[in-house]
Amino acid sequence: MPTYDCNEHQFVENLRKIIDTNFKVIVKRSVRLHDDVKHNISRLPDCEFDRYAPILTRTTARANVYAAKPFYDEFHRRFYDQDDKVHSARYSRMITISIPYFKVDYSFDIWGETYCYNFDTLFHPDVRLETRKIKPTRSDRGNKSKPVLMHILSFKPPHPETFNLELPPSVLLFDVNQKIKK
Repeated sequence: MPTYDCNEHQFVENLRKIIDTNFKVIVKRSVRLHDDVKHNISRLPDCEFDRYAPILTRTTARANVYAAKPFYDEFHRRFYDQDDKVHSARYSRMITISIPYFKVDYSFDIWGETYCYNFDTLFHPDVRLETRKIKPTRSDRGNKSKPVLMHILSFKPPHPETFNLELPPSVLLFDVNQKIKK
């Protein structure tokens, strides 16, 4: 069964041609959460990297990224000290912080052929100061945790409107269950 990958214009245009022949069309939409090396902080353009500027630093795009200040990554549940390497430009498998995203797939089947269109919607970073309790690293101070004011990096999910494609009104949209893939 052949599968055709389309861009947004081709996908909608193919739908319109089928609708003109009075066929009933059901479009399947699948939204899955991913957190892999596809989107990383090193490859962001400077205008997008500025959102991370309070806690991260780099010399140029596609260069090593370092922690400018100690911070806690809430999504990945990791603590980074100042000057820790957060992303290695040379060794992409050594990435410690990746940007989570939703992969959105639209597809429909007609006469044994599948037409697909997919895109990614990235999570938005949120850097804030917050008081957290952390355990001391030295054993001579005891095991009591102390509240400390620190930077927190969290990722906010994108707005649900970003998942939508502008489809013709006679098309039925069927949402497939969300699957988590890490």
